[in-house]
Amino acid sequence: MPALTAVPRPRTHRTTRVLAALTALALAAAVGARVAVDLLEAGASLPVRYSTVPPSDWYPTVTTALAQVAVGCVGAAVLLFGATLVVVVRRGSGRPRAGWLAGGALALALGAAGASVVAGGQTDFAAMSEWATWRTALAGLAVACLPALCLAVLRARAVRAR
Repeated sequence: MPALTAVPRPRTHRTTRVLAALTALALAAAVGARVAVDLLEAGASLPVRYSTVPPSDWYPTVTTALAQVAVGCVGAAVLLFGATLVVVVRRGSGRPRAGWLAGGALALALGAAGASVVAGGQTDFAAMSEWATWRTALAGLAVACLPALCLAVLRARAVRAR
């Protein structure tokens, strides 16, 4: 009987896929929690016409907890996004990525500045807080690009020095 020989599998970037999937999962959880908060608040603000039961105060606690889950998931997604970019640059094929990363980080930072200007001009608190949330998310993503950008610049410099 012939001996079985193990055929080496091609090396895949499993870490990159796992980090990207975890980032998407964290963002999906954040969006889901935020939608749940909006639905609960919309349901709680409906007028009650005829009721013999006094309104319950469970929804502020639940919506606050869901909002905190959403914020935690966004924070985790930003950190995972930064880690994914570092892994992509680290395992890169040597193509220059510093320009793309710098352009993306700059676009995110400009978007955060624009959202901040729009948030400052709002007169409604809910609209202002929504724009402030966008500002914070875009600024966080821009900052998450910085470690990968530094690594890409160092790698490009090392390639040029050879």
